[in-house]
Amino acid sequence: MAEIPFSNTDASPPNEERYRKRPKIEPVVVESKPEVPKSKSPPPPPVQPKVVVEETKSAPPARRPTKPMIKPKVEPLPDKKSKGETTFSLINSFSVRQIELHIKSLNRTVQLAQKDLKEKCGNILKILQTHDHYWVFSVPVDPVELKLPDYFSIVQHPMDLGTVTKKVDTGQYHSIEEFHDDVCLTFDNTKMYNEEGSVVHGMATEVKTKFLSEYNEVINHLKVEEEERRKNERACGLCGCEKLQFEPPVFFCNGVNCPSKRIQRNRHFYVGGNNQYFWCNQCYNELDESVKIDMPDLSVKKDNLVKKKNDETHEENWVQCDVCDRWIHQICGLFNSRHNKDNQIKYSCPQCLCDEMKAGKIKPQPNAANAEELPRTKLSEWLENSVRAKISVEYGKLFKEKSDCEENDGKITIRQVASTDSKLEVRERMKRRYAHKKYPEEFPFRCKCILVFQNLDGVDVVLFALYVYEHGADNPPPNQRTVYISYLDSVHFMRPRTLRTYVYHEILIAYLDYARQRGFATAHIWACPPLMGDDDIFYAKPEDQKTPKDYRLRQWYIDMLTECQKREIVGKVTNMYDVYFSNKSLDATAVPYLQGDYFEGEAENVIKELEDDKGGKGSSAAKKSKKKKNGAGGAKSKSKSKNGRKGTRSCVIEDDSTGDASTKLNQPSVGVRDQVMVKLGETIQPMKDSFIVAYLIWKDARQEDLEVPKDIQEHREKILKEKDESSSDSSKNIPPMNILSISDPRDRNGNRIKVIDDDKEELDCDFLNNRQLFLNLCRGNHYQFDELRRAKHTSMMVLW
Repeated sequence: MAEIPFSNTDASPPNEERYRKRPKIEPVVVESKPEVPKSKSPPPPPVQPKVVVEETKSAPPARRPTKPMIKPKVEPLPDKKSKGETTFSLINSFSVRQIELHIKSLNRTVQLAQKDLKEKCGNILKILQTHDHYWVFSVPVDPVELKLPDYFSIVQHPMDLGTVTKKVDTGQYHSIEEFHDDVCLTFDNTKMYNEEGSVVHGMATEVKTKFLSEYNEVINHLKVEEEERRKNERACGLCGCEKLQFEPPVFFCNGVNCPSKRIQRNRHFYVGGNNQYFWCNQCYNELDESVKIDMPDLSVKKDNLVKKKNDETHEENWVQCDVCDRWIHQICGLFNSRHNKDNQIKYSCPQCLCDEMKAGKIKPQPNAANAEELPRTKLSEWLENSVRAKISVEYGKLFKEKSDCEENDGKITIRQVASTDSKLEVRERMKRRYAHKKYPEEFPFRCKCILVFQNLDGVDVVLFALYVYEHGADNPPPNQRTVYISYLDSVHFMRPRTLRTYVYHEILIAYLDYARQRGFATAHIWACPPLMGDDDIFYAKPEDQKTPKDYRLRQWYIDMLTECQKREIVGKVTNMYDVYFSNKSLDATAVPYLQGDYFEGEAENVIKELEDDKGGKGSSAAKKSKKKKNGAGGAKSKSKSKNGRKGTRSCVIEDDSTGDASTKLNQPSVGVRDQVMVKLGETIQPMKDSFIVAYLIWKDARQEDLEVPKDIQEHREKILKEKDESSSDSSKNIPPMNILSISDPRDRNGNRIKVIDDDKEELDCDFLNNRQLFLNLCRGNHYQFDELRRAKHTSMMVLW
């Protein structure tokens, strides 16, 4: 099954309990036994799993090769299905139209890889460039130069072939249909502005005819290729592909020298425990054979570690239709093999199921993977109501001409899936250095996770995730009344894609509005994009979804905060350096100490460097520090410091200090500038704009924290004036909302739906309490987001 990776080694059967409780699904071991969902015959790919199910029915057809059969371990069967739950495929709950849309989304004729898409589109543009009239459409229309004052009042969406070429070269198109629409828009705009019979109108008609001829030729060629693929009996009956592989498994070293460092591909490494712990070759060689390795849940000796090579590849699993006998990928069929342990229920592929529904033989079953059924909280209700109110106009325009559109098409659902109390323990050096100032030993906070779903072709697909840490009024300074935007991540499958930024900004704006009404005073954001190849929350994102550069990510946040200022949610927007490090009277105890933030880790590194310097050049501590700086860890730290450690979370140098003996020596001198602030300030100053501090407009906000730029103040005054002149026009102002009086939600039967107070009750989800748990779940089960079909299947498995 696709959610449990292949393995050549035996593993204990997974615990069925986690499959029965939604939304609790625990991460599984990275390597476990594959499971073939149907007992008729093995899947069609030429490279088969080494374990296949023992035959219980007729012999497999001759066209499907078999291997010697090994009886697998018997796993416990799941309990009787809960009321309203579908069998084992989400397709069973779809309408005919949703099934047809899902099948269409799997058609690879128009869904091309980015490389192929650039090639096909580029070739068409090169042919158009040879046309005599190409120059007319090669640049944007300049209404001033051409003296066309009414151009933009008639042409609402300008486009030209030069812009199209740039979008092709930069990979902004995600399908050949998008390319087609923009090219046709160029000519349609020209024909709309210039009356029929004019020279320019005729030029547009001529070049468009040439384009459509070339485009249709490419499409017909792609269709022929698709038909040829589908003639292959070993190809999937839905997507037409034969062998699709997942991203290679990711392993992280548990050794002392390189903790959490990714083990490189095609390198040897060592495995311990139940395939849970890994050591790179270097860390393995440094292990003492006579000393046991103590891990959280086991102790193991060096001799017990198994050598492996990081060269595994895993292929998508298959399932066979009982009606047409075609094989399809489990992911294409939205098949949940966890609910097919007994192999007793008839399975129909999406196409056969669609035919049966059209014939009236069966009806859609209740949806077992519905985001709407997830628990509601005060926060999620506030966010969902706020965002839906803002985007209702845009979605109304989107579906205005689609009379056959169904109720849930494109529907946005926002749910809070985790709300737990945590404590951030202050690191040892920081604690010792400022003990005389009674610096707290720990900071309690509330960790919250918010997921955003959109209904795409009948599936609630998770598209956006946000983790926030809330330090309330009961927190000691400097964390009191502080919220920290810890991590956020998204994939670009939202429809329409042009609304992605708008919707995600609205979510953050609504959250900050919620936070200020609850008495939070400041919001901290570290605009730090992940390193290439790393994932923040979603595993294996689309190839054509680029990681934003530092400056683009900063501007993305600033644009959001500017809108917050216009709506009087946020006052002054500044940065950590200007607030804390430029003020010479402040020491490190004034800076908020937030989990995962740059300051938390880097302060510990700086204090260690200061301690080593005070120990003297000839001391053992200094020698040890010098040795580390010349080694891999020290060189890396030194290099990062030189470059401002941009684009990565801060690493902490290993603690090798002697303890309380040097506490007095290392405390900052009275009346002298804190050297931790000096050194950190020098590092942060070049990249200070990445450490954003926003002052929220809450009831006890200080006047100096409410200052905004002149243009923002003028905008506020303009909105206020318009509100006074036309108070009945609700579209010109933000309707007032109160988090204490959220609307009373009800289900379709009119029953009241419980709304959880997420500040008083805990929401505990085993794989979403923090982002690393979710990444582990996805990596271990091949839950990827690199294609829409995989994002659908991943979302289904998370929700089921």
